[in-house]
Amino acid sequence: MPEVTAAGKGGRVSRQLPRVRRAETTRFSVNGQKGYLTTATAHGTVSEVTIRMAKQGSTLAGMTDALGSAISSGLQAGAPLEVYVSTFTNTRFAPAGQTDDPELPLASSVMDYVARRIAVDALPPARRRELGIVTAAERAGREPGTDDGAGSGWSGADLPGLAMPAPGGQVGSGT
Repeated sequence: MPEVTAAGKGGRVSRQLPRVRRAETTRFSVNGQKGYLTTATAHGTVSEVTIRMAKQGSTLAGMTDALGSAISSGLQAGAPLEVYVSTFTNTRFAPAGQTDDPELPLASSVMDYVARRIAVDALPPARRRELGIVTAAERAGREPGTDDGAGSGWSGADLPGLAMPAPGGQVGSGT
C-alpha cells in the first residue's frame, strides 16, 4: 500500500514516492527539435515525468522542464494522468510537424507529442480511444506488432486537431 502523507495546509494529500523506482526514457524529435522524455512509475502508475530538450538554455527547454515538474507534482498529489493527457493533447505551437516516432508520426507541439507518448505508454487502448489518441498502426486498421491489417476497426480513424491552418486560413475551409 502506498504511503500517503498530508501536507497540512489545504488538506492536500500526496503519495510518497519510493526511493527506487522504475523509469523509461524515450528519445524523440519534433520537427528536428530533439528531446528526451523520462517517465517513472510507482504504485502501478506514472508518477514522475521529466522532459529534457537538446537545446539547453532555450525557452523551449525551460518550458518543457517546468511542464515535467508540474505534471510530476500533480501526479504525486493524486491528479489522474488522463487530466494531463487531455489537457496537453492538441496544443499548437512551434516546433510542430513530423516526429521520428513511427507510432505517433505527427505532433502539433512538443506538449502534444509528450501527452500522446505518455498515453500510448501508460493508458489502456480503450481509454486512449475515448481521448482520441491512436497509434499509426491503429489508424491503419491493425493492432500494433501485426502486419496483416486484420480487423481492429481502426481504418479511417483520425487524430483530431492535428490539422493546422495555413497563415491567414482556416482548417478545412477549402479556400
